[in-house]
Amino acid sequence: MRRSLVFALLIMLSGLAMAESAARLGPAESMQTWIRLKADTAGSVTYEWVVGAAYGIPDGATGRQLFEIESLTVRQVRPLEPVGYEERSYSCRLYRDAMTGAYIDRFVNPFTAAAVELRGQCNPGPIIQYTPEKVELVTEWHLSSTALGVPMSLQIIEAGDQLVVRRDAFSEFVAPGSDEVRRELSIDSFKTSAADFANPEITSLPAVYSWTSLAQWMRILDMQDVPGRMLWSINGRKFMSKSELPAAFVAALEQRVPGALDRSIDWGDAD
Repeated sequence: MRRSLVFALLIMLSGLAMAESAARLGPAESMQTWIRLKADTAGSVTYEWVVGAAYGIPDGATGRQLFEIESLTVRQVRPLEPVGYEERSYSCRLYRDAMTGAYIDRFVNPFTAAAVELRGQCNPGPIIQYTPEKVELVTEWHLSSTALGVPMSLQIIEAGDQLVVRRDAFSEFVAPGSDEVRRELSIDSFKTSAADFANPEITSLPAVYSWTSLAQWMRILDMQDVPGRMLWSINGRKFMSKSELPAAFVAALEQRVPGALDRSIDWGDAD
C-alpha cells in the first residue's frame, strides 16, 4: 500500500514538473513551427514516413493488435499573402502482419474470424491553408474539428536539449459513401532539438514524429453491434528526399501502386 502511494506521489510530482516547463506558443509561432515540423517553409517537397499499429478494444473484452500500418505523406507548402501557407499532399498506406511484419493485402479479424481485404493505395490529401488567424480546410470534406477555424495552438515542453511539441484535436466527420458520423481524438507529438528550433534559418526541422488516435471501428472490420473502439499508434520521421525512404517500403509500395513515388504535387492553377 505504501509503495503504491509513493509511486502515485512520484507520478504527480513528475506531472507538476512537466507542467512548469510546458507552455503554449502564440498563433503565428505555432503556425510557423507546425509547417517547419511537417513540411518545409522554403517550399521543398518532403516525405513523411511512419510505421505503427492498429489495435481493437472491444468493451468488456481483451484488446488485440489487428495489423501494422506503414504510410507515406508527400507534402509541399507554398506561401500565402500577406502571411501564411497553403499545403498540398498525397498519402500512401500499406498494411503489415501484426506478428511477422510481412506486407499483406488481407487479414483475418480476430473478433469475427472473417477475412478482411486491406488494399494498399494512394490518395490526394486535403488542401489546407494556415494563417495566424486560423487553420482552414479548403477541400470540401464533411469534417469538423477543434483544430479548424481557429488559430494553430501548439504546446511546447522543454526536456533539456530537446523539445516536445504537441497538438490534440477532436474531430467529427461523415464516412464516405454513408451517412455514418464518426468521431476521433488525435494527438500529434514531435521531438526535436531545442537548438534547431531556436535557429530561424532551419526551414524544415528534423524531428521524431508520433501520432495517436482513438476512434470508432473501421467500417471494413464489419464489427456490427460489437461496442468498442480502435487505437492507432504510429511513429516516424520526415525525409527531404525519396531516396532516403526505407528500401523495403519503397519496393512494396511500387509493387502495389506502381509509380506512386513518381507523382507530382498537384497545384492546379496555383502555378
